[in-house]
Parts: sequence; structure tokens; C-alpha cells
Amino acid sequence: MRKPSAAELIELTGLDDLNSLAIIGLSKNAGKTTSLNHLIRAWTEAKRERALALTSVGRDGEAEDLVSGICKPRIYLTKGHLLATSVASLKRCDTLIDIRELSGIRSALGEIVIGRSLSDGYVELAGPAVASELKQCEKLLRAEEPDCLFIVDGALSRRSPAGGGVTEAVVLAVSYGQSASASVFLERVEHAVKLLNLPVVAATDAELIKAEIERDEMLRLLALDNDGNQVRGFRAESLLGEKGRLAEFYRLNDRLLFLRGAITERIMADLLKLSNLEGLKVVVEDASRLFIGRKTIRQIDAAGIDLKVLYPLSLRLITFNPHMSDGSPVDHPGILDELRRVLTVPVLDLGAALV
Repeated sequence: MRKPSAAELIELTGLDDLNSLAIIGLSKNAGKTTSLNHLIRAWTEAKRERALALTSVGRDGEAEDLVSGICKPRIYLTKGHLLATSVASLKRCDTLIDIRELSGIRSALGEIVIGRSLSDGYVELAGPAVASELKQCEKLLRAEEPDCLFIVDGALSRRSPAGGGVTEAVVLAVSYGQSASASVFLERVEHAVKLLNLPVVAATDAELIKAEIERDEMLRLLALDNDGNQVRGFRAESLLGEKGRLAEFYRLNDRLLFLRGAITERIMADLLKLSNLEGLKVVVEDASRLFIGRKTIRQIDAAGIDLKVLYPLSLRLITFNPHMSDGSPVDHPGILDELRRVLTVPVLDLGAALV
């Protein structure tokens, strides 16, 4: 299959109709930055007038991987586009940046600033790590360019902060990595796609949940019962340190449980220990918050739990990195065709990192 032209890549991902997009990956070195560079180049070659507005969950675009020391593709941004990055990262950009706004958001690499590129060149993105701060960055970027296409580049395999209603669509980057076999790799990708396509909760329940969490940022559990929609909530920094909390919180006449934040195997194991789960609606923010395996999904289905999301994510494209973790090519020439056979979402090997 030939590589798509700039216009074809934009049409395939539906970028013209989007306000926001997240590029997320199943693993480290999945090809997120490479995918971002191809989208930027396609946008430039197709002469789209809307400004791009880039940020990252963590740090991306550095010349060398901080953990492995392996050289990484840098992010090449053309003149006129926007970015939200840290003060320290600005010093590693070789494009001229006009600083438009100080965000007040602090990170390990300094305050996040809003800037516009005044020339073509390499940039390093180091943005906020939580959804609320990503939303704040988007608000500041849209103050500069209301019609911008807001793109969040992931960091390592941390998908969660790019969800939570921050973006409306997703490009998923996958690589063979250290998969034991082609079948294991295909199962991993199929599982990820299944999670990203989870159905959205009914509109009436969604409105109620959104109203409650907007009212209280610390809300981590929400329950609706069968008797008049009585609402109960639990406040915490995270569910991750709340072992046994679900057992204390849950009541047999609950018809819906909303779990906010990252949902791990342990949290789901606690849920599956509860009684009377048949028909229970369990709602998470979106699929990027789910860090659970195929076995757990099977157990959820077997228990009769109706797993749904609050914010739908539209999976537009899967990009495939045909290399192992050490950079060597995958010794399975038919793997791309196999991916396309088992998935309904377009799958592309976009090629080299460009820069």
C-alpha cells in the first residue's frame, strides 16, 4: 500500500473537522513523535490556514531518550503555529518563539508558557501532566487562535491525562516492541482498540455525572441508585491508594458506579469482588483511563457489568512502527497486513521520522 499524500492523510484522519486530537501510544517508542511530525508536514503541505496548537503530556521532542540514551526524532514546527511548553524546554528550541502568555502552571521543567513560532525549526514540548491543566492550556491557546487544532502528544505509555474529555479524537501509535510473538502483538492492539471503542453512557446519566464532577474536582466515586436516583460521592486525591474503598462505598441497590481517574487491575479486582453486579453500569471517564488487560475485560463481561465511558474518543488512525525496541526491523514482513485484516480502523506505516 502506497503512502498517503498530505491531503489523503488529513482526510483519512478527519483533521479538518476536529478541534482537538491526542496522539497516544501502547508503549515507549511506539512512534508518537513520528506520527506527529507526519501530521504537521501534511498540514503544511496541504496549505491549511488553521493554526496548530501543540503540547505534550510530559516531555517530547528531545534529541535523546532520557532513560535509554537512544537518539529520538525531534519535533519540527513551521512558522505561525502555537505551542504550550516549559520555560526550560524553550531553551532547547531552535525556532524563534514569541512568548504570548504565562500559564501559571508549574512543572518539573518550570512554568508552562504559551508561545507562537516565528520561524521554522525544532521544538521541545514539555506540558502539564493532568487533564485540568491541559484544558487550561487549551483555553489559553484558543485565546490566541480560537479556531486552532489542539494536539496533545503523549509521553511514554501514559495515556490517561490525554483523556477525560480533553480531546475528541485519537491517533494510536503501536510498535512491535518486545512482543513475544505476532499473535501476542495483534491481541494487544485488538484489546486497545476494543477499549477505545467502548460505548458512551446514556445522555441523562452523563449530564448528571458531569454536573457533579464539575462541582467537585476531588470526587473520585459516584453512585446512582435504583430508588429515585439518589447520588452518593466519595472524595480523594486518587482511587489508587484506597484499597477496600469500593467495598465500603458500594450498595446492593446501586445501578451505576462512576470511577474517576486511572483505573488499574487492582481497582477492577476490588470491583469484581462485589455482589449483585449483573446489569450494573460502571462508567469511567474514557478508555485512556483504563489500564486493564484482556483477562479482566472477560471477567467484567462474565459478571454482567455494563462498562461504559463518560467521554467518547473517536479513534481515527493507527500508526505502526515496524521496529523493535532496539531499533532493529521487525522480522515479520506480513504483520502490517495482519493488523489491517483484524481491525476496521485504518492502519498505516507512515515511514521514517522525517527529521
